[in-house]
Amino acid sequence: MITIDAEKLKEVEERLGSFKNKAPNVIARALNRAAQNARTNAVKKVREDYQIKAGDVRSTIKITQANRTTLGAVVKSTGERIPLIKFKVSPSNPRPKKPPSVLKVQVKKTGLKEIVGAFVADINGNKVFRRTGKSRLPIEQLYGPAVPQMLGSSSVRQFVESEASKMFDQRLDHEIQRILESG
Repeated sequence: MITIDAEKLKEVEERLGSFKNKAPNVIARALNRAAQNARTNAVKKVREDYQIKAGDVRSTIKITQANRTTLGAVVKSTGERIPLIKFKVSPSNPRPKKPPSVLKVQVKKTGLKEIVGAFVADINGNKVFRRTGKSRLPIEQLYGPAVPQMLGSSSVRQFVESEASKMFDQRLDHEIQRILESG
């Protein structure tokens, strides 16, 4: 978490000297770059642990950008649990003429896990199901974890926050230099 308080604003104004009125712009630009960096690192870190596409993670993350009046950027992930078919599933297609085989799913990169009684069916696209009783119907769709749940682990959060903080400091220095050199 990067906090901008009056003390940080004053420090930036002092470094800018005669251009101190541009301090809010400088901080907002640095915050926005740090927010983009946080999203990129979040996607990268989740994909180290989970067998999921980058687009599926990135689509859940929204950035509210900072501006000169609101010196705060927000990186927020919202989303529902992800259907198991979005992860690595074997077999990934329905097999109507073959004898039932054990379905294997890889949610985490640790390896394939067997799900006894699960099967893939084509109901508005391939999905993984399990019967809820002894008869053919009813069936329930199976899901993996939600992206916010994946991002919520302490290792991911700590990594993303530390990298965003480093990026903020780098970009703040860069933006101050840019203003001072352009005069």
